[in-house]
Amino acid sequence: MRGKISTILILSLLVLAVASCGCAESTGQQAVPNSSSVLQSSDTVQITDMLGRQLTVPEYISSVVATSPPSTILVYMLAPDKLAGWNFKNNFTQPFMDENYTSLPVIGGWFGTQTGNYETIINMDPDIVIEGYTTDGQIDEAIERRQESFGSIPVVAIDDSIIFVTKSDPTIEYAGKLLDCEAQAEKLIEFRSSILNEINSTVKDIPEDEKVRVYYAEGPKGLMTDPSGSQHSQVIDICGGINVADCPLTPGNGMTQVSIEQVIEWNPEVIITSNPQFYSTVYSDSLWVSVDAVKNKRVYLAPQNPFCWIDRPQGPHLIIGTAWTAKMLYPDLFTDMDLSELTREFYSEFFHYDLTDEELNTLLNPAAEA
Repeated sequence: MRGKISTILILSLLVLAVASCGCAESTGQQAVPNSSSVLQSSDTVQITDMLGRQLTVPEYISSVVATSPPSTILVYMLAPDKLAGWNFKNNFTQPFMDENYTSLPVIGGWFGTQTGNYETIINMDPDIVIEGYTTDGQIDEAIERRQESFGSIPVVAIDDSIIFVTKSDPTIEYAGKLLDCEAQAEKLIEFRSSILNEINSTVKDIPEDEKVRVYYAEGPKGLMTDPSGSQHSQVIDICGGINVADCPLTPGNGMTQVSIEQVIEWNPEVIITSNPQFYSTVYSDSLWVSVDAVKNKRVYLAPQNPFCWIDRPQGPHLIIGTAWTAKMLYPDLFTDMDLSELTREFYSEFFHYDLTDEELNTLLNPAAEA
């Protein structure tokens, strides 16, 4: 008799366990690409990150630290209230960002020559740390070392591709599911696809000898640049321009030093720059007066706030910079592209800020600030 009771009790417990698992699965599992969707407890789930690593993370993620600007900006664009801090300080006087986000602490990270501080981030106690990877090689080992340093805080690896403009769909989709903001991620993917499709369909048939010759001026004197193929000058390539810089590609941070004699020899039709200091002096600088772009008043400063639209920092926000670049290079071909309307939409949807008419004018027409 005792044996029968024990058997019945064991079967009852098994039934309850199965029912409990089924209930949890239907109400709380977080869907993440390649997730094994194994519920670890009432408040954690098991996921697979973009490197195939199995991790246990909180079922609901409310606080995120990312270790590099592209991932940080992606979190801000998709789920701003979950972002715990910035990698870099935004020094612009007009950030065009809600003070709830401008007031977030600057926590550093690992990018360029920057070395983050583990203790600072650990003391913030985020639910997860997002670690971006961009190159082949010892990625797994590097991220495992990062995981060891962060201890019990899960380090989720995502493809922090430096070619965010053209190859970012899987990362955006993954981040949307990870942070429970799939609808916002889909909006960004659709916005990005719409712009890239319009640009590609417009510039793909431009004859080579009719493409605009472009120089990307970096640094306060404009005498640093990045050639075609660099992540830092990618908007020129995407928008059908010819990058005139015939110089070595400097790995990593880029910014190859060149001379004014080289620029004069290249004689670009258009100069785009991300440096306000250079932009404010180029038309009055005697060194540049013989360059066609200067003579024809075709030097353009990329919008700067809250992040530069074309370079440094890299990130998914560069998509609005491709629209701007296309308009600057080929204004006659993109007459139907309403840059003002696109900018308003982008800032409202992804920078979570509604621009006034004056702010919009300041962004798109930097000379109006003088």
